[in-house]
Amino acid sequence: MKHAIHFLAGLLLGSAVIVCTGAASAVSQTVTATLTTSPIFLDGSEVTLQGYNIGGHNYFKLRDIAALLDFNVYWDDGVYMESDAPYTGQKPEPAATGLSQVRLDLISMINRLRNQNGVPDLAISQPLMEAAQECADRHYTWHHNREECEAVIQAGYPYGFGSNLTVFTGTAESTIAQKAVDNWVQSPGHYRTMMDAECDSIGVGIAVDRGITYCYLFVGNPNTHNPYG
Repeated sequence: MKHAIHFLAGLLLGSAVIVCTGAASAVSQTVTATLTTSPIFLDGSEVTLQGYNIGGHNYFKLRDIAALLDFNVYWDDGVYMESDAPYTGQKPEPAATGLSQVRLDLISMINRLRNQNGVPDLAISQPLMEAAQECADRHYTWHHNREECEAVIQAGYPYGFGSNLTVFTGTAESTIAQKAVDNWVQSPGHYRTMMDAECDSIGVGIAVDRGITYCYLFVGNPNTHNPYG
């Protein structure tokens, strides 16, 4: 009984709502659930955990087990568990800590690269920053030209712009900016956009969700127009 809770937790992966101590069989008739009277032990100590006996099997709420063992479980068009996060029962907010600084680091790297190639700095445009972040937060994995243009217009930038997007996985927060720049440098089209001497302003957006990083770069060109403006 000492490992009963741990054994149950091992069965959670296949169940969206409940887990059971025994194999459940399909039933075609009405079943009655009663509160279980079976004692539950965790590390040798009896704990309170509300369960239900249905057809001779004990069932427990997934969230109750998560709260008892202190790992997070939440619903987001499916059941997700985070074994290294404390129980909240809520979907975690997208990683935001430090991303504001990462956005500034990305801009600094781009301007440093432009300087090395004899191209003037890009000034930060708050409308482009807002639009780039809005598009990053949508988790696009390829360009959505109309949506990007409309986001820029709605943010208040009146001219045309160039757009870069890169999506990658398995990168620590401290290396996001460098990874994004490296990806764009290695792509001739993205590199030209990043180095365009006619552009004078910049906005970047970064979103991280479930280990996937989405990076957007918008560079404003006051000599062009937005086709959806």
